[in-house]
Amino acid sequence: MQKQNFFTGNDDILFHLKHRVDWDLVYNTLDPKYREAVGAVSAEEYRNSWFEVMSTLGEICGTTIADNARTVEEQDISLHNGVVTLPAAIVENMETLKAVGFSAISINPSFGGLGAPFVFEAIGMEMINRACPSTALNACWFGSIAHIIERFGTHEMAENYVTKIAADAWSGSMALTEPDAGSDLGAMKTYAEKQADGSWKIYGSKRFISNGPGELSLVLARKSKEDKGLDSICIFLAPRTLDGKDNFVISKIEEKVGLHGSATCELNFDGSKGWLIGEEGQGFPIMLFLMNDARIAVGFQGIGLMQATFEMASKYASERKTWGKPIAQHELIAEKLFDMECELRGARSMGVQAAFNQAMMYACEGALKRSGISDEEKADLEKRLAKHKQRVRRWTPLIKYYTGEKSFEHARNCVQIHGGYGFTKEYRAEWWVRESLIYSLYEGTSQIQALMCVKDTFKVAVRRPTELIEHALGAKLRSFTGDSLKKELYSLKSIVSSSVLGLLLKITTSNVIPSDASIKDIIKGLASAGKSLTKIEDMHLAMLHAERICELKCLEAIAEALIWDAEVDSTRRKYAERFLYRALPKAAMLKQEIMTHCQVMEDRLAGKL
Repeated sequence: MQKQNFFTGNDDILFHLKHRVDWDLVYNTLDPKYREAVGAVSAEEYRNSWFEVMSTLGEICGTTIADNARTVEEQDISLHNGVVTLPAAIVENMETLKAVGFSAISINPSFGGLGAPFVFEAIGMEMINRACPSTALNACWFGSIAHIIERFGTHEMAENYVTKIAADAWSGSMALTEPDAGSDLGAMKTYAEKQADGSWKIYGSKRFISNGPGELSLVLARKSKEDKGLDSICIFLAPRTLDGKDNFVISKIEEKVGLHGSATCELNFDGSKGWLIGEEGQGFPIMLFLMNDARIAVGFQGIGLMQATFEMASKYASERKTWGKPIAQHELIAEKLFDMECELRGARSMGVQAAFNQAMMYACEGALKRSGISDEEKADLEKRLAKHKQRVRRWTPLIKYYTGEKSFEHARNCVQIHGGYGFTKEYRAEWWVRESLIYSLYEGTSQIQALMCVKDTFKVAVRRPTELIEHALGAKLRSFTGDSLKKELYSLKSIVSSSVLGLLLKITTSNVIPSDASIKDIIKGLASAGKSLTKIEDMHLAMLHAERICELKCLEAIAEALIWDAEVDSTRRKYAERFLYRALPKAAMLKQEIMTHCQVMEDRLAGKL
């Protein structure tokens, strides 16, 4: 395998970190201890320090971890007497990452970490996943667990456990899913009983738990056996062992189609000792906090796979010749490769913006907790915080949905470009197909992301119906003026807005809006629908078209991001042009599907067929 540096050798990552992240804003908002952790006294020094760290990680990913990937996939995980033994190649990869301090990279410096901004954590996850997805899934359980303990646990918990994650490379798991309860938390049966010493005993089983052998598990459970509802759910910290004995039992390792080097386990809790994180009944919002980071991280895992399969396909296509020229020069293959590249760059552009705004959100939250800030500074921080939160909330389901769907498509394209060789294990293209299947599933399926997207879209629409209608009409008018790229973007925005408006009208017309209503009546009707329209479970049409709305929002967001990139570097204009060329007819088709009534599907949903 050709040796590479997955950081310095990736011009697109370097472009975004150099030109699309505001390092002055990051540096000036950070707590001084985060600057001191890398010895930086200016924004430029701070950025360059992290570039050096990422360069080291990129070299490790492009050599040791990538070299071990085939062996990781071929070796087995074993479970004997409750003890999990990982493949030797995974152990080597993890030891290499620990040796360069990866376990501490994103942890608060107060507890021995380096305090990396989330955008670097996300880029790091992309590079590791590009090298070996199993290693990436093992490596993501350091900072994610530490952040929950530090943010919601007690200072004593942080001192006891976050320091061990940073110094001793302890890792953990998030035990959410149960055998009969996945996304439906209302069906969860695991519960806990409070003890006189303040600890809790946990009872129940959890399934599909990534990194189950980790030293810590954050367990989602009800605060008593009898309690029901989301406000009865808590998060408990349960160590893997206590006093030299197992605190909970690993009863099974799942046999999976991919990620063979990651232990996905069933965990059994039978009076297991744990400690409450946060307050009683706060488990659901804590879980959402974790999932938000995780979903962006999974998006970057998907980007890493898209990068790997694009490069593999491009390399093969440039070397494989038919009819006197490389197949990369044949029209059908050339088009497929160019679309893969545009989609990859678009996904990364949107992803970096999501991760940057997530980093700024945390920086603003930290700054607001510091003593001595003026009222003016506080007001500015609160305003910026609200802006960053809004952007993160918009982009999170989109990056998770888009890369979850596109990573599989790109892996399949890679197999197709390899032809018959792609169906063999010699070229490894088939391996990427198997690895790609997970990104649309874990940390919330694509369908869950679509429901989140449409729910938030409708909430904004019914709160500001005038803005929705004006945007739909105004975007169409602006499509006839200005730069050609901007014209096409406004055309796309018009399709998206009118699709949302049309679906809202289909939902509300029979109830609150007459069929011959004026624009004024429509605005009034949508506003009056308000509260009921935010209850996604009551809107079967919205749920039926949720993925179409989500895909439209993805096309819009990525087109925006690629145009922003082109405004910084004109050589990138070609990616925006090609993406919009494909996006506009696709958006029109999605709108047509949304607006066309399908009686057969209606009857099917009603149980008539």
